Amino acid sequence: MEYNIVVAPDLELLATKVAGFIPMGWKLKGGILEHLNGYAQQLVRHPGAVTRTTQRKPAAIKAKRTKWIE
Repeated sequence: MEYNIVVAPDLELLATKVAGFIPMGWKLKGGILEHLNGYAQQLVRHPGAVTRTTQRKPAAIKAKRTKWIE
């Protein structure tokens, strides 16, 4: 299991940084901590999540069927 701590001076920047880790298989652990340098959030990732996110292909966009009413 991997752990990561993201630190930022304000909540908006913290949310932006954390959002970048979510698509890579990271999940939030616990709440947001306030400290002298700003705010921190702990993230956790299981080793299998890395292989699952790299193997996942983007879903094919299905063409929507439309029925025209005259």
